[in-house]
Amino acid sequence: MAKKWIVDAALVDSMSSALVEMLPLLPKRLVRTDSIVRKHGMPFSQIQILVMLAQGPMSIGDVSGKLSIAKPNITPLVDNLRKHGLVERVRDAEDHRIVNVCLLPEGEAKLQLILDDVKEQIVAWPGEYSRSEMKELNNALATLLRFAKNMGE
Repeated sequence: MAKKWIVDAALVDSMSSALVEMLPLLPKRLVRTDSIVRKHGMPFSQIQILVMLAQGPMSIGDVSGKLSIAKPNITPLVDNLRKHGLVERVRDAEDHRIVNVCLLPEGEAKLQLILDDVKEQIVAWPGEYSRSEMKELNNALATLLRFAKNMGE
């Protein structure tokens, strides 16, 4: 039987305040997305598509749904990635109406460069945190990622 939590108003207040407070800090303090976008010369939405495709091929509709961007707006983003040799479009073997987008080796290499840039940013964080605090943050990020993935199902 699936777990169901009992809503705790104080906990919900605390969580909502923390999430809202984090919104402007995530792209400015933890990961400098502006720096990554500038360095790699691609919009953040294209980087998000590369990250998603690292999990496996997806249809344009799936990409659209996961990013909450209309299909007609996804098409030029995918076309630009294709033009740069990072992804390819492949017709689904079972249903030829479906077009899947697949990450090419060049896309995997680009994604690795982006990951390396994020690693460099983490290494450059202020050194006032202990190893145990960094492990605590790592565990919190893993939990947040798990929650976010489960919310989409």
